[in-house]
Amino acid sequence: MRRWHSYTCWVFSLTIALASASTNREAKAEAQWFLSTGAWVPVLPEYKAVFKNSATPVNDVFVDDQTGVGAQLTLGGFYRFGETRTMFESDLQIAGAGSIGSSQTFSDAAPGENYGLPTLDGLGFIVAGSSNSMAVNVASDVFHLHKYVGLRDRFSLDWIGLGDITIGCGFSWMSFDQDFQTDARIDVGSRGQYIEDLDTNYLGGEFRGTLRQSIFGQICYFDARYGIYEMDADYFGTSRIYAGTGALAIESQVSAGLKQTTTTVDLAVRTDVCVAGWWVRPSIGFKYFDDMAQIVHPQRPGNSPTTLVTDSAYIFNGSLEFVF
Repeated sequence: MRRWHSYTCWVFSLTIALASASTNREAKAEAQWFLSTGAWVPVLPEYKAVFKNSATPVNDVFVDDQTGVGAQLTLGGFYRFGETRTMFESDLQIAGAGSIGSSQTFSDAAPGENYGLPTLDGLGFIVAGSSNSMAVNVASDVFHLHKYVGLRDRFSLDWIGLGDITIGCGFSWMSFDQDFQTDARIDVGSRGQYIEDLDTNYLGGEFRGTLRQSIFGQICYFDARYGIYEMDADYFGTSRIYAGTGALAIESQVSAGLKQTTTTVDLAVRTDVCVAGWWVRPSIGFKYFDDMAQIVHPQRPGNSPTTLVTDSAYIFNGSLEFVF
């Protein structure tokens, strides 16, 4: 908590310092808004399930990479205060991807080996013997929100042969809401099911910079961001085991949480294009998360219940930005 408090004070102090930038008597107060929409491709921590029980147990034989293709919409803008280089910046991003997941069938286990799916509390399970197969299907989706409010200053780098640069910082909040449904069915009829919800929130500060540079007569914008966040993840899951007759045999519920300090990095490139009198900015970029919550299921019957760990994650995007 002390380290998180020092990060917050640092961001707040730098934000206030930017507000006291030197004046420019020729500048006028003005606002600029933009709307961005396009593709959003999350590469999230892997989802693992199913164990193989043998003399040397093999855990997590089902692995889904949790990579999907979705859409994003961002609304934001700048307000430049009159007679200063300081700008107020705010934006809101909404994104999501559905139909993430995959299917796989496990069969032909050696004599004495079994494929199984434990309940989320690790106390129950279904198991397929060497003469049976197990079909597993995972369906998941993710919904994302990102809100940012901060200040920027504009500086000229003409004296070193570059264009204009804007730098600043502010407060940032992000959330990822992931829903999972896992179904495992043995060919003799019994089946298991997971219904899981994983919410990961990030609260902290973000440092932003944009270099505006002409390259072969084409205006380009190079964006860079660095975030420091307190990550707070909450998990809740329900598992059910059904008998071959379809009757519910076992039901269990598990919750877990995880908190830690982490960082993010964004890089993007944009350029100006005029289409039918409208200024449009095609953009490509990616975002790196040093830590994102990942579900860890019981690896075999009798293990500890489902818990959370962290792994790195990436988001790639390509969009069109409309400037007003």
